[in-house]
Amino acid sequence: MRKLIESTFVTLGGDISAPQEWGLPYLSCEDGDRLNRELLFGADALLLGRKTYQGLSAAYTAMATGESGPESDFVARMNAIPKYVASTTLTDVGWNASLLDGDVAERIGELKDQPGQYMLKYGTGPLDRVLLEHGLLDELHLWIVPVTNCPGQRLFEDVPATGLKLTGSRTLSTGVVVLTYGQ
Repeated sequence: MRKLIESTFVTLGGDISAPQEWGLPYLSCEDGDRLNRELLFGADALLLGRKTYQGLSAAYTAMATGESGPESDFVARMNAIPKYVASTTLTDVGWNASLLDGDVAERIGELKDQPGQYMLKYGTGPLDRVLLEHGLLDELHLWIVPVTNCPGQRLFEDVPATGLKLTGSRTLSTGVVVLTYGQ
């Protein structure tokens, strides 16, 4: 059985929306890049909610046409890795993705039962309610970025109280703290 790992950027105030606007000075560092690479290249599939899928597919498809460089293999991996998208509104997906239909919890359970490495989930949103309620999330990596900003989308908005166990922590050179939790 493979694991499901979620990796999410969040401000000190609990905001998860638009990390490209508030996180880049803190997330663009050698040790952060190395950790991001380890997570992505260790996975054999991505699990995404609709909003995260739409945002990442637009960004990484556009980046694929850029010049080669140190980030080009990361971009290539993001574009090539199989993706599973949980959505009740999308009817068609591209970007090497498959739409999860029917009972999402059951489908994710079936994916976890398949052999392979782990699945990686980016972003936090309504899909997390399903994952936590059904015990499908094995690890949660919260990248706490040392900025405060106006509230946007809140971390675990509308998700019932769930106890998690701290299994690791790492402080990056820019002051970002990556907390790893298990359920």
